[in-house]
Amino acid sequence: MSPLLITALMFGSMIFLMAFGVRITYALGIVGIVFALWLWGPAALQLPYTATVALMRSFILSAMIGFLFMGYLLKASGISDDLFDTVYKWAGGLRGGLGAGTIFICALIAAMVGSSGAATLSTGVIALPSMLKRGYDRRLAGGLVMAGGALGFLIPPSVTMIMFAFISGASVGRLFAGGMFPGLALATMYIIYCVTRCFFQPKLGPAIAPEERAPLKEKIIALKNIILPASLIFIVLGFILLGITSITEAAVAGSVGAVVCAAVHRRLTWRMITEAGFNTLRICGMTIWLIIAAVTFSKVYTGLGAPAMIRDVLGSLGIGPWGVLIIMQLSFFILGMFLDDVGILFICMPIYVPIIIDLGFDLTWFGILYIVNMQMAYLTPPYGINLFYLRAVSPPEMTMRDIYYAAIPFVGLQMLGLVICMIFPQIVLFLPDLLFGS
Repeated sequence: MSPLLITALMFGSMIFLMAFGVRITYALGIVGIVFALWLWGPAALQLPYTATVALMRSFILSAMIGFLFMGYLLKASGISDDLFDTVYKWAGGLRGGLGAGTIFICALIAAMVGSSGAATLSTGVIALPSMLKRGYDRRLAGGLVMAGGALGFLIPPSVTMIMFAFISGASVGRLFAGGMFPGLALATMYIIYCVTRCFFQPKLGPAIAPEERAPLKEKIIALKNIILPASLIFIVLGFILLGITSITEAAVAGSVGAVVCAAVHRRLTWRMITEAGFNTLRICGMTIWLIIAAVTFSKVYTGLGAPAMIRDVLGSLGIGPWGVLIIMQLSFFILGMFLDDVGILFICMPIYVPIIIDLGFDLTWFGILYIVNMQMAYLTPPYGINLFYLRAVSPPEMTMRDIYYAAIPFVGLQMLGLVICMIFPQIVLFLPDLLFGS
């Protein structure tokens, strides 16, 4: 059977199952196992076993557990609430200042949590009601929360970067360093967009009333809320980027640091630790099952010669290396409308990574391009995950139509950021090359 027909059957079957409400984990696993049994017989049932063993032996994925636990501890201790309160006091007096402050807090929470979903839900619960209460346009406010939450993909420590390193063999340290400038640049673009729109359309994001503004002394005192979490972020990233510890050791240090932060704020309780532990266990359990299913699917697909077929097809188009790269980005964008980042990662990367290496492109740079695409995927209708996270925490008057429209300007900004990173690779590679060598 030709790889082209196999491609049509496997992806067609997966989409068919998902169209009837089957979750992506089950869709990938069912299709992978059925096709493996059909083509290779009962011996193919070893595929899920080998995928599971590979996961259990991965030290890179163990870092994901540490960073998630760190993030949930900081969230449960109320430190994210204190951060927003501080920014509210400093920026609320400006037009669009509360929205710009929301992006700043999202960037900090993204660096603490490493997960887009956790960052979106955290800021959605805190920032969205505050902005709406003060007269912000609900589409602008919703877009800021969703786009800010998606920074969790790009600003290290990012769980998605760890997953990319696991499957591609790229350096986690280089990926973390490579995401710094693009992540901060995108956050700056969001802030400029918010402040500019509110300057010309004051009704979209009015400044808070003068009587609600905090005095300078209160603002200065509030800055203490930023010191501990910011110090923890810099220490953890410094350990990784300076080569002091491995990624897994840094994750453990971050978890211990989060406990210390909660203790200093006098909020450390056994219940909080238990809640953070269970949340970490739940997310990791869901992720691991998805990884096992996706690895099974990708091993069947690649074992049938699909990578060679795709490489031949792309080569026959005569579009050159950059044309191939652009087609890959388009495929990420289209798949992102229907699949999550882990599914796309494990379906595409076993095929794309060898091609990227053959074409002579830098793997760190390609990884960051993939990450930016996943930011867009989480905001892209109809099934962008952050759209539904926002719906879960938004008031009844904010409809799904509002949420879809809220995402559009920020998807456009992310596209612009992606193009800039493609045209100017040194935006991504400058810091990794400086720290780790080219």
